[in-house]
Amino acid sequence: MSRVLLVDDDVASREALAAVLISRGHDVSSAQDGLAALRAAVDSKPELIISDVNMPYLEGPDAVRILKSLPRFRGVPVILMSGADMRAEGLAQVQLRKPVIAERLLEFVEKLVQAGTSSLKPYRNPPATRTTAQDEGWNPALAVASLGPCSDAQCAVRICRGIELMHAQAARISKLRGLGLDIEESNRLYDSLVQSVASLVQCLRA
Repeated sequence: MSRVLLVDDDVASREALAAVLISRGHDVSSAQDGLAALRAAVDSKPELIISDVNMPYLEGPDAVRILKSLPRFRGVPVILMSGADMRAEGLAQVQLRKPVIAERLLEFVEKLVQAGTSSLKPYRNPPATRTTAQDEGWNPALAVASLGPCSDAQCAVRICRGIELMHAQAARISKLRGLGLDIEESNRLYDSLVQSVASLVQCLRA
C-alpha cells in the first residue's frame, strides 16, 4: 500500500480511478485541479502523484514542477495523464493517454511503488518550450479558496499571484520564441517564479 495523490478536474474519471486504486489497498488523496494539488500534497505527503495535464487554475505539469522544487517531493514518482499527445517534460516516469485503462495504470503504479523512488528513468531531453496556462475562467478568489483553509490567507493570495505571474511569463516566452528571439533569460525568470511559489507553499499551515 502507498499514499497516492490523484489530481483530475474530471469528477467521474477521478472517482473511478480512485476507486480502482483503493481496491488495491492504496491510500488515495484527491484534488480537482493543480492548485488544490499543492495543498493536498503538503497535507498528505504522497509517495506517488498521478495527475491530469490540462486543468483549470494550474495545469498538472506546472503543479508538479512546483512540488518537485520542494525537497520533500523531489524523489516522488509521477504519472501524467492527458487526452492529447504529450511532450516529454522531464517531470514524469510515466505518461498515459486518456481514457486511462485501469489495469495499465495499476501496472505502472505497482512498478513505481515497488521501486521506491523508481528505477524507471524519467523522460530525458525536456523540451525548450514552456506550457502556457489556460487562463480562461481564472478566478483568483476561487484559486485562493481551492488551497483550503490555512492560517495565513495572505500567503494563499501571494501563491495565486505568483501563479498568475508564471502564466504571464509563459505567454511571454511563447511570443519571444515565435519571434525567433533568445528566451534563456526569460526561462530563468520563469524558474525563479516557480521557486518563489514553492517557497510560499511551504508556509501554508493546515
